[in-house]
Amino acid sequence: MQSPAPFLSIIIPTHKRPALLERALKSIKLQECPFPYEVIVISDAADFASDEVCFRLLGKNDMVIRRNGAPGPSQSRNLGISVSSGRYLMFLDDDDAWSPDLLVRLASLDEVRKDEFLYFDCSVVTESRTNPKFDVTAEDKIELRNNLNELVFVKNQVHMSCFAFPRRLLGNTRFDPHMRAYEDWDFQLAMFEKEMPRHIPIQGSIVFEVRDETTDRRGSSTDATNFNAVLDYLYVYRRRPAPSEIVRQQRTNLLQQVGMIVPAEVL
Repeated sequence: MQSPAPFLSIIIPTHKRPALLERALKSIKLQECPFPYEVIVISDAADFASDEVCFRLLGKNDMVIRRNGAPGPSQSRNLGISVSSGRYLMFLDDDDAWSPDLLVRLASLDEVRKDEFLYFDCSVVTESRTNPKFDVTAEDKIELRNNLNELVFVKNQVHMSCFAFPRRLLGNTRFDPHMRAYEDWDFQLAMFEKEMPRHIPIQGSIVFEVRDETTDRRGSSTDATNFNAVLDYLYVYRRRPAPSEIVRQQRTNLLQQVGMIVPAEVL
């Protein structure tokens, strides 16, 4: 008998982090889920340990793809989109996880049955990765209801794993592989230009942050904090016009903080 078509496609880009990938996959596979879903893991590098994790934890309706080309999540996510078939798409980084009851809560929502664009709250866990147990040093629950306003056109406000994207809204929108660090934000803005999401007050993702020397998160990388980051901001600003004078001025102020003077009228 053929398996039912997936209602949800979960896309996970990964790069040689098998222990973290295992945590992410377990946070999905240990959940009760009343609707069919597929997990699509896209690896941008050969890594036997990651392959072994996928072999153990992925089911018959899931897939793992090892792609060619330059490393980075944008091309991996785009490939995941192209092979996915779910009515909804969600993205999870390989070093993050989902709250234990997220999928069953999603299934109970009238908004999901209506194909609405949604976002959820999250927890931010600070940890150290000096050993395989990932020592947790702090945890904060973040209520995001008021975080998504027009100032999202100045800088990112909501983590990518907090969104459920309906396929009917996606169209040809894809991640920009030429950006150094903020392709998530640019993708979100492209979606917001079509429709703003509705906030659902449930705990969605668990975002793990590392604030010591053991970090390897791209948001803490050199390209995310040096002049390349400023160029990415300028790129997004020119690509996504400011929706108001307040946003233009806020963009000007942010660039001034890094020593770049740009007239508000061009932002």
